[in-house]
Amino acid sequence: MKKLILLRHGQSTYNLAHRFTGWADAPLTALGCAQAAQAGELLKEAGLFPQATYSSCLRRARQTAQAVLAGMPYKIPLQTDWRLNERHYGDLQDKTRQEAAHKYGLTAVLSWRQTFFCAPPPAADNAAAYQLVPPGVTPPNGESLQQAQQRALGFFTQVVFPAFARYDVQLVAAHEDLLRALAVYFKNLPPKAVEKLVVPPATPWVMELDKTYHATQDYFLGDPQEIAAFLKRRPE
Repeated sequence: MKKLILLRHGQSTYNLAHRFTGWADAPLTALGCAQAAQAGELLKEAGLFPQATYSSCLRRARQTAQAVLAGMPYKIPLQTDWRLNERHYGDLQDKTRQEAAHKYGLTAVLSWRQTFFCAPPPAADNAAAYQLVPPGVTPPNGESLQQAQQRALGFFTQVVFPAFARYDVQLVAAHEDLLRALAVYFKNLPPKAVEKLVVPPATPWVMELDKTYHATQDYFLGDPQEIAAFLKRRPE
């Protein structure tokens, strides 16, 4: 049985400030660093040792993956790719939840945040995003979850899925909205199901995959009561 471990990054400075992050390159807080290290301990306790590890190009995901790898009994390289970046939040990036709701209305903001097909309006200035993609690639500017999913699946199809010919366990450190979108694919969920999906920070999410790379079983590692309480939330 091939196992894919999906890992949302630990708490970032933007999480703490309740800001839409998207491609803004916010680092982990001290708590986020501790959460990431604990994720590595949970993997070791479960006997799950990634043979390949990937993360987005964004600092908070890289820091999370690096903290996990630092606690492993062997050294493996970390491969980063922009296609694993968080969904691009367009004009919502850098804004607090209150600022976004004041400008666009709470109903619109919740629709962009929660639903699968709605994309937020583009940012007027997207220059910083060009630093996170290869030369010649036009970065996104305001993505729906569907668009972010398709972007990420390009990386999985090109890199992660073929690597299962060599590896039994692989880890991807990324972001909540991107992982929500990917869960729709891996779990064969209807798009509307994404509206109730949340992903706990720095909590390993194990997907046991069949030959078509869909999950036959999935589960989180960690305290069952804490995880259950978190999963009752709705995306904010």
